[in-house]
Amino acid sequence: QGQYFTTKPGPYDMWAIEFGYSPALTDAAAEEARLQRILARSTAPDLIFGNDADDMRAPGKAIDPRVNVNDMSGDAITYSVERLQLVNKMYNDLLQKYSKEGGSYQELLQAYSILGGESMNAANTISRYIGGVCVERSVVGQPNAKVPFTPVSKADQQRAMAALNTYLFAPNAFDVAAPLYQYLQIQRRGFNFFSQTEDPKIHQRALNMQRSVMAHILHPATLQRVTDSKLYGNQYSLADLFTELTDGVFKADMGGKVNGFRQNLQVEYVGKLIEIAGLSSRVSNYDAASQAMALAQLNRLNAQLKAAGGDAETKAHREFLRFKIEQAMKKS
Repeated sequence: QGQYFTTKPGPYDMWAIEFGYSPALTDAAAEEARLQRILARSTAPDLIFGNDADDMRAPGKAIDPRVNVNDMSGDAITYSVERLQLVNKMYNDLLQKYSKEGGSYQELLQAYSILGGESMNAANTISRYIGGVCVERSVVGQPNAKVPFTPVSKADQQRAMAALNTYLFAPNAFDVAAPLYQYLQIQRRGFNFFSQTEDPKIHQRALNMQRSVMAHILHPATLQRVTDSKLYGNQYSLADLFTELTDGVFKADMGGKVNGFRQNLQVEYVGKLIEIAGLSSRVSNYDAASQAMALAQLNRLNAQLKAAGGDAETKAHREFLRFKIEQAMKKS
């Protein structure tokens, strides 16, 4: 395994050092021309720069998905998918590796938690490409100047949504860790779980991951940007976004049983649609286009849920969803 990051000055460092510390020419005009030649290289791919003001670590923050934490690649979607695949592979070895005779299951629990954190990081990184806009800061007239704002391609936005639908929203997204669930026990230390029960909160942990990603995809700033950026090249529409997300959350099990992970996810998503559409008790902060698309999805889901079957738990779940939708529409 090589280094994940540079351990010595890289291209950007050397460029900045050249500008700030290389010997100046005595002729003022010649020196100005020399500095301008150095600065003109700012559009080179290996000199790309972004700091904490530009990163997309929080839902709705910033716009350029290339500037982010937990991203160690020029192709962050592929990198993050490979991280998710690696995590799923590593789950298979945890029970044997961290079950030591005479010991507790604390190490196993910690390893499981670490892998879950890596999955969340990867999923959040992927989500930033949906509605993303790449930013360039070349000045007018600069050689090889690029336009300031270029939307992420439709292909990459669809690739991001497909990855999330596969590794985070799918009915089997959390199956690989199932053999571990009954062993996820906190080591007892006095009263360390005095205020809560010690059983693992598996469904809540999964929902927190899904909720974190949805918080960005369905953020008012993200959805507004999808519409705005259509004016300067974005080909991934709100209709594409909502249709693919709704299908990812509902389509795979619409004809059968809905497991606990998906029940929580579907309730969460319907609640977000109600909020976006302006049907909740709070005033909607979303633009008109987003409200319209959310309402369209609610009407679509209500019709599909009414026609779907399933076992007793699934029927109760679907009746609950329809109740939420219909009550929200009555209140409006």
